[in-house]
Amino acid sequence: MKYIDDIDMKITRENNLSRILTIDNIKEKTLLKNNPTSSIYKVRINDITLAYKVIKKNDNIDFRYTLKSYENYSNMKNTDGMVKVYDYRITEEGDKFEVLMEYLEGYNDVAEVEENKQLYTEKIYNIFNNILNQNIIPVDSGLANFLVKDQDVKMIDLDFLLKWEEVTFFNIIWFITRVDEIKSWSIDLGHKINDLFYNYMGKYFDTIPYNPLAEKYVEEGEKLLLEQRVGDAFKCFVKAFELKPNCSDAFNNLAVIYWDRNEIEISEKLLEFSLKIEPDNKVYLENYMEVLAHQKKHEKIINVINNTTKKKNIKNYDKVKQEELLLLQEEIDKYSYPSNYSYDIQSLQPKGSLKERVKYFVKYSPDLFEPCNKFLSVGSSLGYMLLFHAYRAKKCVGIEPDHKANDIVKRVAAFRNLKNVELFQGTFKDYPKNDHFDLIWMGNVFQYMYVDYGWQVAEELAKISCGKCIIEAPFEGEFLKKQAHLNSNWKNESLMNEYKFKRFEYEIKKYFDIKSVNPSGTDPVNRLIVVLERK
Repeated sequence: MKYIDDIDMKITRENNLSRILTIDNIKEKTLLKNNPTSSIYKVRINDITLAYKVIKKNDNIDFRYTLKSYENYSNMKNTDGMVKVYDYRITEEGDKFEVLMEYLEGYNDVAEVEENKQLYTEKIYNIFNNILNQNIIPVDSGLANFLVKDQDVKMIDLDFLLKWEEVTFFNIIWFITRVDEIKSWSIDLGHKINDLFYNYMGKYFDTIPYNPLAEKYVEEGEKLLLEQRVGDAFKCFVKAFELKPNCSDAFNNLAVIYWDRNEIEISEKLLEFSLKIEPDNKVYLENYMEVLAHQKKHEKIINVINNTTKKKNIKNYDKVKQEELLLLQEEIDKYSYPSNYSYDIQSLQPKGSLKERVKYFVKYSPDLFEPCNKFLSVGSSLGYMLLFHAYRAKKCVGIEPDHKANDIVKRVAAFRNLKNVELFQGTFKDYPKNDHFDLIWMGNVFQYMYVDYGWQVAEELAKISCGKCIIEAPFEGEFLKKQAHLNSNWKNESLMNEYKFKRFEYEIKKYFDIKSVNPSGTDPVNRLIVVLERK
């Protein structure tokens, strides 16, 4: 009982401290360091000495990302080796970001260390391993971020702890630069961190689905390069990377641009990313060898030559898992209706007629492949779009009355280890509309929703939309009537006769802006793709 009492007392003390150690309770402060973008103070709260950091607003800082960084820190299960943070916030005026953290008295910059260098090297490596193991990248991780005292090491700057799905191309470049700085202190540590980063990046790459919109940006960028419009091409490749972080072509093309800028080391790193994704690509390999030869890195060239026959390190499944995968893939490929929804389970690359449909979506409604926070697929069927968004969105919901289709989606989601996919078996009318989605996709189902609601369907959509809605459906004429009669609840002929696109525009504009109207790839004569944005 004494042991339990001790635990209760410890928890009580920690809870009391969390209430006391807040920015609002700072009574006295002394300026320790004043930097161009931040100031560090020594502060006191109830006889406890703490550090108080104030980041100043400037053109290079977006406080939304800083806030996200500290939220990521707060959600980490293990923060060993990282400075303890008690409170953080953006000021009401939005001009500063404030952080209250532990005060590290007697700690010194790691760059000044002469003794125990190997010990500190191992501890810094363990800090990186711990952070990356929790799917977070310490983007800003240079020497100035680490302090040491006796046998202890602390990482003190937590302003750029980003999840893999939050990282941009420029964050990757920044990380590479900071690791190169660490190499100036310990070459061995720099190489170990690089290898660690590549290892975790490789694991993350396995989860990223094929993105046709990213491929389009690569094609546009390559055309712009041929036209000597390097700046515009650069933007295209960066956009491709943001949509598909494992876009090997984007890495390769960006490497070429950095090579022309004479930023050879960055070019080398980008080509390494390309080869991690596609190790047998001859173009990447030739570019990489040229970059190494230019820097006279002969040892690396020999290693590359010796390893050219090695294949990509893909996931190895046991025999039972392989058989389950093949059977599930066969089930998707042979599913009777809709036959045009087939895709590859491992890459989510569309197959057959779905591949052609996706080309039209990329051309006329590219918003469908942009990242979103909450995604709703009405009539999710075999779940292609639902699964596509699941690797980035916080929540993906599919509405589908077909129990067999839902079962297939659940099995594919389990195979891809997706925890954020929810399925509602039923129709849009049955679905409880108590959530909001910033991207709603309705592929060939809008006519059934109209059958259930009439023109009130616009209001019903507006109830749950906080962003874009993309509709693919027939809009008028005999083809619409034929499609609507597939709904067994359809009994109102006069309601169907009222269904004209002009009336649709009138009703929908009460709640949405119509961004675009284009022919659909499924049937360009009878169907349209309409992109709406909530007012």
